[in-house]
Amino acid sequence: MRLARLRRLVRPALRALAAHRLRVALALSGVALGVASLLLTSALGRGAESEMARGLDRLGTDLLVVRPAAAQGLSARKEVRGPVTTLSLADAEALAELDRVAEILPGIDRPLRVKAGSTALVTSVLGTTPAFPRVRRFRLRAGRFFDPEDDRAARRVAVLGSRVAERLFDGDDPVGRPIRLRGVPFEVVGVLESRGAQSDGSDEDNLVAIPIRTALRRVFNVTWISTVFVRVRDPRRMDEARAEIADLLRERHGLAGTAKPDDFAVQARTKILASRKEAAETLTLLTGGLSVLALLVGGVGVLALMLTSVKERTGEIGLRLAVGARPRDILFQFLAEATALALGGWLAGAALGGLGVAALALGTEWKVGLPSEALLASLAMVLILGLGFGAFPARQASLLPPIQALGAD
Repeated sequence: MRLARLRRLVRPALRALAAHRLRVALALSGVALGVASLLLTSALGRGAESEMARGLDRLGTDLLVVRPAAAQGLSARKEVRGPVTTLSLADAEALAELDRVAEILPGIDRPLRVKAGSTALVTSVLGTTPAFPRVRRFRLRAGRFFDPEDDRAARRVAVLGSRVAERLFDGDDPVGRPIRLRGVPFEVVGVLESRGAQSDGSDEDNLVAIPIRTALRRVFNVTWISTVFVRVRDPRRMDEARAEIADLLRERHGLAGTAKPDDFAVQARTKILASRKEAAETLTLLTGGLSVLALLVGGVGVLALMLTSVKERTGEIGLRLAVGARPRDILFQFLAEATALALGGWLAGAALGGLGVAALALGTEWKVGLPSEALLASLAMVLILGLGFGAFPARQASLLPPIQALGAD
């Protein structure tokens, strides 16, 4: 009985909407665009947050990074820029002796041309130590990583990132095969598992790792290094460890007791990523707020459509009241129309947003997440908007006196 009555009330509402398709389409489009934009921004925000979390998990919470400071000064009336070259392998070894330091990982990297047979490409060549897989949390896919003896003897052995191995050897096993760096022959001893892009956009699979002493003596021909990763014993004492590292390096570089600025920088990678994550969350909130504003504009469109509909249908309302319809039946009918408009806009927006998220995932390298919470939140908002913006016109319609309504026709 109740179901039959519900049908009798809903059918007139749907017929009334079908009679004004252009108006309905305009009202639907406003709600749909708000829902779609909310889903898209939420998917991008969720993807960014998951990528930041993955980056934090990769790095661990116990890493500090020491890099040379940028050099800025004047020499022979010419401005000097670029990193200073005072950070050395001996500095890294001295840092390893500090009480709060558990392990160090020095490195030097530059983009170089790598050749295997007739295939060549430009990639990042990293001189590092055998601690690299452990400190940077890499895993081997094939072969081995070079050992301390390889580093001490400055042997010409190399470990390839997964992307480099694929591009140089086209799917073949590269272990035991030769490559050339700046014309110097190297033997491939291992391949790293794929890690993908970092949150800053760099590609961790596009590298060739070689022993750091080999890099300094036979490839780059320099005495300075570009990075020292420092793993501290107690992550809760990162600030004390940073201060201890800075004091030691200032002393080793002849800066202790002077007003000269540091020629190095000590950074916590996790704090950098955390600040980026906070920025991503702020941007997501901002764009989400704009999407909610777009939904409100769509709700205003629903309100305008319903007010126009009540004004144009006063004769119909009077006739229904005259033949026995109750004011609450009229109220329910117009609320049903407003809710149907809002739900229709939500369905269209959900479909449009889903297509947009799929297009971003398949056609770009942007990370996206499933915005299930945003989907449910948008549905709740749309229902509230439909009922809220439809309540006033529906109330007006239900309060029309039958005689006045019939006379308006």
